[in-house]
Amino acid sequence: MLRSKSVIPKVKAGGALSPVLPLVPIKLAAVDDDKGMFVVFELKTRVGQPADSTKYKKYVRKFDEGTPQEWIDLLKDLDEIWTQNSMTGGTDRASTVRAVVKGESGVSFETALQEARSDEEGVVVNNITANHVTAALNAVTNSVFPHRALETQKLWMTRKMFKPADMTTRQTAAAINRLNNALPLFPNGSEASKFTPQELIGLLEWSLPPAWRAKFDLDGYVPSLHPKIKLIEACEAIERNEVTIDKSKSSDASANKKVKFDVSKVKNKADQKGSARKTASFYCTEHGKNSTHSTSDCRVLKYLGKNGTADKDTKRVFSNKTFRKELHLLAKKSSKAKVLDLYTTAINRERAKLEKKKSAKRKARDDSDSDSGSDMSVNVISAPEARVKKIKTGKTTDKTFKTAAKSVDKTSDVIAEERQYQKRLAWLKDHGDKGKILLEGTDTEDSDNLFE
Repeated sequence: MLRSKSVIPKVKAGGALSPVLPLVPIKLAAVDDDKGMFVVFELKTRVGQPADSTKYKKYVRKFDEGTPQEWIDLLKDLDEIWTQNSMTGGTDRASTVRAVVKGESGVSFETALQEARSDEEGVVVNNITANHVTAALNAVTNSVFPHRALETQKLWMTRKMFKPADMTTRQTAAAINRLNNALPLFPNGSEASKFTPQELIGLLEWSLPPAWRAKFDLDGYVPSLHPKIKLIEACEAIERNEVTIDKSKSSDASANKKVKFDVSKVKNKADQKGSARKTASFYCTEHGKNSTHSTSDCRVLKYLGKNGTADKDTKRVFSNKTFRKELHLLAKKSSKAKVLDLYTTAINRERAKLEKKKSAKRKARDDSDSDSGSDMSVNVISAPEARVKKIKTGKTTDKTFKTAAKSVDKTSDVIAEERQYQKRLAWLKDHGDKGKILLEGTDTEDSDNLFE
């Protein structure tokens, strides 16, 4: 057996009660350039005047499936047109409605108008009357407004309606009267649906901030026991008081700002002219007596090293970022290409100086090595000669003479080897790497002949 499925609209739990008509009317989008959205009517300034009397133009926005607020505005415009032009016939009123109601709303109006003119069998037998037009407009109203619109609107006005912060109490009272006068235009609405004047005072009172109602209790004032005008005057007194308090606070804040600004301005002038310099009250080991910092707070000493002592061994890291910053700074008055050329020239010069220093140090080291070798040879030669002289003078015995002769022979061999080594060293120094290669390819005897 098939069961018919009915879709029930879901409502969010704890949803806020929203009004059909808000306290502040919602402004429609600006479509002034689209003239097709409006219909112009010429209305008489006074009701019942002849056709050539003074008239004015009335611009009415067309309605096509709009909001309840737009529909109520249209109903008020239609009532003004019918009243000013004394339009009492149903045919004239129906033509006016057809000019401004379009789309699905226009179809609903025509369908309801035809049903109102038809008999029980559905045959159109009656002419269009004002009541027929009113019944057709009510049918459109039922299609435009949501379900239980009148009940929802009155419930919101009783429980959730509050005065906006940017509206005065008098403006809020006027807005409440506007909503109250629109209640008969709701579906199933009538003059009995409106709030009484006493209830309007209660609505206005409970829309006010709690602090205002507490002030009424302290003063022993009960708004519902007095006319609405007295409640408005009491609220306006509070509003004026709040405005003065806000102005005084803002003036105090601005005065403080002005004083601070003036003080800073005077300080800047004094510093520029040098007329108000502070006396030296601090001492720094780097800068001496000054008026700004002591040794522990000196930025120079902190940068150089810890505890105010200069760290000369601190290595400064060179990075691409610092080089780019310096390059950008130098290239402000010229191009980067010129700055890079200057850098290249300076680097080549410094590199040449560095190579020069290295070659000078190498030459000095080689000279010191050669001097030390010659000194050693002189020391080796000088000692035996002294002993030989003593031997020749006859101051030693035969045994000692023989020993000295042997040592002299050995010493002569050492001297010969030392001389040969010095010659080889000098020859290699003159010929360089080629001399080494030539020396390795010859025998010992041939190498000795090379040094001669």
